[in-house]
Amino acid sequence: MREPSTIRDTQRTGTRWLGRLRWFAAGILATLLALAAASWLLAPQLLAHRGEWPFERALGRWAIDRIASERSRAIATPTGQSRRAIETGRIVYLGACAQCHGADADGKGWLGTLSYPPASPLDDADTRARSDAELYWIIANGLSFAGMPGFRDRLSEEQIWSVVAYIRGLQSGNAAPLSGVPTPSTEGLGRANPATTGAARGAALYVSLGCVNCHGAGGNAAGRLQLRATDQRAVRAIREGTDEGMPAYSTDILSESDLEALLEYIRTFSTGS
Repeated sequence: MREPSTIRDTQRTGTRWLGRLRWFAAGILATLLALAAASWLLAPQLLAHRGEWPFERALGRWAIDRIASERSRAIATPTGQSRRAIETGRIVYLGACAQCHGADADGKGWLGTLSYPPASPLDDADTRARSDAELYWIIANGLSFAGMPGFRDRLSEEQIWSVVAYIRGLQSGNAAPLSGVPTPSTEGLGRANPATTGAARGAALYVSLGCVNCHGAGGNAAGRLQLRATDQRAVRAIREGTDEGMPAYSTDILSESDLEALLEYIRTFSTGS
């Protein structure tokens, strides 16, 4: 049987530990509340700031390096870079990447220079140091809060690998940069009106979906488009994409009514209206 003093010592020890546990829990709760309050107060500044804070670039690079390295380990990399893969990658790059990363992959695309953080150059030491699997994972899944979208639902695996091949080709000098990236013209935008129906709405969709970047503003690639706008090949190409770099536009992105409006606008290329 324990001595009364031993029991009292045990009770005091238990009381002290219970008190410490309560203080610890209270500290955690206070810290969480402080973080929540700080987030509430600083969120507008975090979203609106357009300049770099100390260590922000290094922290972002560390986070991207870690997630890309971890998530790409199970990705099997194709061997070799065929000329066909590089050429396909060039076409896909024009439609999906050049607006941000630039025709020369220097990060100075017309949209990439307006975003924050700005689009990264693809010919720099950071990109060269990444494995092909890491580049594939980044293109397929995107990078939240870095402005990089994910293309796994828009492009096939083959198309994404072709972009990787094209980027590597640019870095090694085996692929020529794009001669230029077309931007919407005043004439092309003049027809765009998303508040209406028919060809006017189709023009707005033609610009907003990026069709203009490959096929040209105002239909300067009309010879190819007008042949496909009047039959099911056009619908199939838009819905399913093509091996030549055409991305797929599901009904979640382009409704049936919007698809018809887009086709109606494309048909105007052959009539000149």
